[in-house]
Amino acid sequence: MKLFLPLLFAVTVCTANVTFAQNTYYKDEHNELSLNVGFVTVEEANGWAGRGSAWDGFISTPHLTSGALFLTYRRTITDWLYLGISGGMDNEDGELSYGNPKMTGYGTDAVSGHYSVHTYTLSGEVLFAYKKKDEFMAYGYLGFGGTYFNDVYTLNPSSVGDPRLPPLPGNPYNYKDVHWTAQITPIGMRFGDEVAGFLEFGFGYKGLISGGLSVRF
Repeated sequence: MKLFLPLLFAVTVCTANVTFAQNTYYKDEHNELSLNVGFVTVEEANGWAGRGSAWDGFISTPHLTSGALFLTYRRTITDWLYLGISGGMDNEDGELSYGNPKMTGYGTDAVSGHYSVHTYTLSGEVLFAYKKKDEFMAYGYLGFGGTYFNDVYTLNPSSVGDPRLPPLPGNPYNYKDVHWTAQITPIGMRFGDEVAGFLEFGFGYKGLISGGLSVRF
């Protein structure tokens, strides 16, 4: 039993090295950097909903969002399996209201303040390529990590103490925390070789739709 674990480890390492050496799709390019922007992320949805607080229903959809900007590094494990790490940020701004669905923007009677959401995410990702042909690759991946968020709620001076609005501990009020997050992307398409563009559809911290550029080296 004492020899079993070291032997198993040695066999695993040797097998991984042989498989890695047989990778023909990437040739000698086993590393990849990608930059992407995604929209309709789970963090944006959490911001719209007030993260389940009393402000749920008083927050408008954002009138300004940066999109989720992510930088991802991936390393080839086998010809079909890749491991990576991804980090990014997402920002949005919107309005606090009396819950008026016809609210159109600043200057209307319903506007009582402003909110902003800033999130920073770091995650690990596992990618599986299920179709490769020439310079095209179809793939999917799973990501899991943590998100730090900072939500800021600011009431207009005339709205402070308004009984129609949930109370805020301060004005402005900063709500900060860290929570787990994930990304499920069943459909991804990469077009190109060393330098390529890609488009992805999924759900999570990178959004329902995401696209960008990647470089292999």
